[in-house]
Amino acid sequence: MSILYESTYIPGIMIDSPKIVVVGGGFAGVQTVKTLLKALPGAQMTLIDRNEYATMLPALPDVLSGRVRRDAITVRFDEIFDARVRIVADVVSRIDAETRLVHTRNEAYPYDFLVLSNGSAPAFFGFAPESGTLHTVDSFPAAVSLRETLERRLADGQECTLVVVGGGYTGLEVAACTRDGFAAAGRRLKILVVEKADSILAPMAQRVRRRVAKYLERSDIAVATGVSLESLNDDTAVLSDGTRIGNAVVCWSAGMQAATPETSADLPAARDRRLLTNEFLQLQTFPEVFVAGDAAQLLNGDTPVRRAVNFAYYSGRRAGRNIAALVRGRKPKAFSPVDLGWVIPLGGTSSGTIFGFVPVAGKFGLRLHYLMSGFRHFTAGAAFEFYLAAFHLKRGVDVPSVRG
Repeated sequence: MSILYESTYIPGIMIDSPKIVVVGGGFAGVQTVKTLLKALPGAQMTLIDRNEYATMLPALPDVLSGRVRRDAITVRFDEIFDARVRIVADVVSRIDAETRLVHTRNEAYPYDFLVLSNGSAPAFFGFAPESGTLHTVDSFPAAVSLRETLERRLADGQECTLVVVGGGYTGLEVAACTRDGFAAAGRRLKILVVEKADSILAPMAQRVRRRVAKYLERSDIAVATGVSLESLNDDTAVLSDGTRIGNAVVCWSAGMQAATPETSADLPAARDRRLLTNEFLQLQTFPEVFVAGDAAQLLNGDTPVRRAVNFAYYSGRRAGRNIAALVRGRKPKAFSPVDLGWVIPLGGTSSGTIFGFVPVAGKFGLRLHYLMSGFRHFTAGAAFEFYLAAFHLKRGVDVPSVRG
């Protein structure tokens, strides 16, 4: 997909103490704020997020494995930033781009510059349960809710099946981490991964799919491909091939889309709602608005890049630097994504590629995952927990409790 916009920026703008609002406190939002605190110490900074904390999103499946302490997965914003940043724990209801106002449920916030880094939310493609709970792992409370549901079922002596909808990165991580966590607690949990495509990890190379499939088989994680979740009624899940699964706990991991708030203008977006920007990460119609992380359709040439911590981190930094450049009357610089690779942590093993061509797997890849999670974490104290996990892969500091 080509960029729809011509290059644009705001020439000659200089503001002594600009009002800057950042919506979303994930990797992109945190990096934007950190960059601006250094570059524009006199700016009036406001960070709006539904939570009072930032979340190490790649570690959410470890809520289920128990390999890292849950209190190291989130870090309060007031531990990351100093008092110059106004932290607003609220939900953005609307953005009025014409009047430069961000409306939340409780207040309206004016801005000279706005950064949308509000991340992603599950895409359900029209599916809704008839009754019962459809779990996700897109947030810390959601991951905790899934774990506690499974703990209650097993503590009550019930037999249940975890049905993971989606055989991509997240779904397989959830399945593998749940299997390891509950095995460490002394319970073998039935797990079924449901994938609508003909294969798990469909975009991946065949060798990767084979390796992961063998690991799942050894781990007693069943996989059903070519089928989808047809309905969920209380605790009964029905698949498109007619299979009925009783006492099911269903976790939806079948797709994500940008969590774009309502805006006063019709903003061009990709199919997954990621907003289209110019090379400086600005909206063409409203160049004082920047978009970073999963909220933006980030491009490598003409090719959209996948959602990844690395792209969110550096696009947030670039958005901050470009705002600082504009405030100083300088021209911003284009964002150029660099793909450092990916690793799928799968409980006791892994599969991935770094630098685009070096395959990694097994425990080495798993250690690399935890080391990088620590490196990208928000504070040194929380990062240390992930370094411990990298060097002690068999540790179980927070395993599930299944005793009645």
